[in-house]
Amino acid sequence: MKKFKKNEKDIFTIFTAFHKDFPMPSESYIHPIHAGKAIAEFDLGIEGDDTGDNISSWNKNFSEVTVPYYIWKNYDAKQLPYWGLCHYRRYFCNHLHWSKLKKEYHLTDRDTAFEKIFTDKLYKEIETNLLAGKVISPIPYRFIKLKKWSVKKQYFRDHDEISWNLTEAAIKKLYPQYSSSFNEIGEGLTCSWYNMLIASWDFWDGYLTFLFDILLEVKKDLVIVMTENPLQMRIFGFLSERLLNAYLRYHKKNQGLKVHYLPLTRIS
Repeated sequence: MKKFKKNEKDIFTIFTAFHKDFPMPSESYIHPIHAGKAIAEFDLGIEGDDTGDNISSWNKNFSEVTVPYYIWKNYDAKQLPYWGLCHYRRYFCNHLHWSKLKKEYHLTDRDTAFEKIFTDKLYKEIETNLLAGKVISPIPYRFIKLKKWSVKKQYFRDHDEISWNLTEAAIKKLYPQYSSSFNEIGEGLTCSWYNMLIASWDFWDGYLTFLFDILLEVKKDLVIVMTENPLQMRIFGFLSERLLNAYLRYHKKNQGLKVHYLPLTRIS
């Protein structure tokens, strides 16, 4: 297992959450993490999220957010002044088409995908915006199936009302200043998906404090019903997506946060 060690030439590091065997990028600023290693039946031979202070055993319900929790609790600002989270088959990228209309590109050729994604232009764009005090987030969009549904209505339909309402109550109790931003995200039509973000250590520290204060409050009262659909078990991962959007919205409106949006790639 190769523990993380930052390349001194890299301004930022992107941790990539893996839960299965899949091609891994060779770029020095990309570091793979085995998400949910504590409950995995196999070893991917990479650093896991299961040592030190961790919630790796909660991965079935928390999905990829067990990885940023692990990074947050086991590294520090000196090691990671800027860092981000991506997925084993989803990464930030530059626009790959002249129209610049797409929010997500689907790449089917694994052999050439990394060459298209990890360009000098992408590295420079991320670096420049981070050093300018911005955070990097996926371009917000609505799923086609949503039609004119709000983010909240989609959540009710595809997941459940109870966890949303518990989250709303937890925000009012712990962070009431964020309530309006959460409601605005819920009533809106677009969202930045997949819990992907690149930001400074300080920004991550504030966000993850907010996130886990709320999720752990919800966890006290939420009964997760066992289901044959493993996707529906990832309820805290789905809530995290909406909470990240609410956090970004609040800080944009009230603290002048600048967000630089990038499209994503999905490798088949």
